[in-house]
Amino acid sequence: MCNLAHPTPGAVLLFYTSSVPNRLRYIVHLLFKEISGLEVTFTQSQEEYLSFEGPKIAYGKEDPGGGLFMESSGLLFEQAIFAHEIPVRRFREIPVLFESTDPDAGFPFDLLAASFYLVSRYEEYISTKKDKYHRFPASSSLAFQGGFLDIPVVNIWLKLFIDRLRNKYPSLMTRQEPYRYLPTIDIDHAFAYRYRSFYRTMGGIGRALSHGRLVEILERLRVLTGISPDPYDTFSFIRSLHEGHQLPTLCFVLFADYGGNDNNIPVDGRGLQALMQLLATWSDVGVHPSLSSSNHPSRLQKEMDGLAKATGKEITRSRQHFLKFSFPATFQHLATLGILDEYSMGYASHSGFRAGIAHPFRFFDLTLNEEKPLRIHPVPVMDVTFRDYLRLTPEESLHEIKQIISQVRLYNGRFISLWHNESLSDSGRWKGWRRLYEEVVAEAAP
Repeated sequence: MCNLAHPTPGAVLLFYTSSVPNRLRYIVHLLFKEISGLEVTFTQSQEEYLSFEGPKIAYGKEDPGGGLFMESSGLLFEQAIFAHEIPVRRFREIPVLFESTDPDAGFPFDLLAASFYLVSRYEEYISTKKDKYHRFPASSSLAFQGGFLDIPVVNIWLKLFIDRLRNKYPSLMTRQEPYRYLPTIDIDHAFAYRYRSFYRTMGGIGRALSHGRLVEILERLRVLTGISPDPYDTFSFIRSLHEGHQLPTLCFVLFADYGGNDNNIPVDGRGLQALMQLLATWSDVGVHPSLSSSNHPSRLQKEMDGLAKATGKEITRSRQHFLKFSFPATFQHLATLGILDEYSMGYASHSGFRAGIAHPFRFFDLTLNEEKPLRIHPVPVMDVTFRDYLRLTPEESLHEIKQIISQVRLYNGRFISLWHNESLSDSGRWKGWRRLYEEVVAEAAP
């Protein structure tokens, strides 16, 4: 219930619904308050709804009249998790979900349920399909199968709805934050050759010999004797490039014991310790949880503590190594360790909008039907995606990245790029990718 007898014109958006479950409150708050800047109030009183003179929406199965009616599909009023079959339809050539059955509905589909389904990653709770790293594959997603992974469809839907609302209520005033760009760097291998143990160095030379990579052996020897810089030591370049465009930097560091796919230089060695102290002077730093920590969660606390000590900074940001995570376990665990911002929401194999949105959003735990403080930041592009998965050239990659940037910019979103310090070496398999990154930063900068 609310008292809105004398509202400021256009300042309050009234939602009339039979009840206000957590799912509904969450998605309304995200779309209309956080993204659109509107003050939203709920009412369950039909009398209050009908007498209210400002912008108002009725959400349910029947239209009480007097406002804009959105037919509910029922998803947001459910308590359990079900394997819904959701056909992808088209409205003005735009893919939509949860199409309305009522011809008198003021909007042709359930915007709230459709947005919630994608943003909560509902499908990842019920899918059993995994790739070789036990990740939910992009090819199994509704967005990929429906042909809309490359667009922030939730933002597109929201704009359509706001336009419809403004047509009915011209006094409606929305406020959106401007487009922003955050470049992020993953440090899986701080150095290619320096600060590695004698046994790892000998092993690297042996592997290079067995494959006839004599140029690599020569390069290693030149680095170790101080003749040449380490090719992965691109940190001065990163700092200079980002500061030149007046951009912040956020680095995620693999600060874990050696083993398997976790093979950075020793965490207690002088090389990584010195780098962390330097990095902390010009970059924000987050933890890059080891792949082994996904099977042994207790290891992550040790990694976070070590990184905090090395940088002298509290660690509240995280990105999963190999972008490996699962719902809801990964995010529940991160939240218990004090992580406030998470930056893994993307696919390794494909670029695009995994959650269908170009704005950050809070983690909604479907198993508990509760919103959590942990904020998830979508990451639509990654260097490894283009080179190793899609097998694109730097030129072809730039074309795709520009299209994604334009989509994020169009909807005043937050564009986040994921690059690695080693892919900026401009050597070996990453020849030409340093120049690409310079073009990406120039294109994405506000």
